[in-house]
Amino acid sequence: MTVWDIPSKKSASITDLCISMQSDVAIRLQEMGFEEGQLITCIKRTAFNGPTIIQLGDCVYSLEQSIANHVNVNAI
Repeated sequence: MTVWDIPSKKSASITDLCISMQSDVAIRLQEMGFEEGQLITCIKRTAFNGPTIIQLGDCVYSLEQSIANHVNVNAI
């Protein structure tokens, strides 16, 4: 399961970043706190396959599908 698959108002735990992700994007996500074991909550799913709005710690991020599909999670 990936961040893109998390239903609205549900949480999951990050397991890893997909190895096929571009290295510069993976590094930036890690700098933003996307690390194994971190709790992530889907705040909102936007219409028409727009970005998903997620919360990680005290921060809120908007991730487009091409990035969210590369962050693997386990549902809680």
